[in-house]
Amino acid sequence: MPESDRRRLYREQAPRAPEGPFSLESVLEGTGPIELDIGFGRGLSLFERAALAPESRILGIEVKTKLAYQVDQRLRKRQVPNVSVFCGDAREILKRAEPDRSVRRVSLHFPDPWWKKRHDKRRVVGETLLGELERLMEPRAELFIQTDVEHRAGQYLAQIGGCPAFELVSASGYVDENPFGARSNREKRAIEDGLPVWRILALRR
Repeated sequence: MPESDRRRLYREQAPRAPEGPFSLESVLEGTGPIELDIGFGRGLSLFERAALAPESRILGIEVKTKLAYQVDQRLRKRQVPNVSVFCGDAREILKRAEPDRSVRRVSLHFPDPWWKKRHDKRRVVGETLLGELERLMEPRAELFIQTDVEHRAGQYLAQIGGCPAFELVSASGYVDENPFGARSNREKRAIEDGLPVWRILALRR
């Protein structure tokens, strides 16, 4: 298939969130706790978490159409019942999501650092996303962010620590291990290469 046709396929068939306000309950099967995996990339974290927590209902959000399409196809082929995925900007999707205080866990794996100043608005971790998570997360719900960029880790830590709705679980703000046990592809590669990973865990107050 020509590359232009592939790009059109990804763009047209990547799974999308419903138009307008929507209920997380309506897009996830079952009745278990709801988890969000923001920026799942190639999808390893989704498949590992689905196996580790079959009682949970997991919604993955990925901005890249190719990755969202490919992971959605793999989920369908393997018939993973407790995971659904959407393609799009998590900030825009979650702004329309309901109900409030319904999410038990949120993970963000290695958000794109967007180095250039003119790309500041593209960084997913910020006031807009944290505001939507504050609304959607239930009391004592867990928010986990990990990155291999130390400078960005410090920024994320400051943003979360400065938000009254969240409580960091350690004095430093960092934790040694992934608390959810589900690795992203980037995390797996970083561990194999012996590279440092900064992990932040906070609770919704």
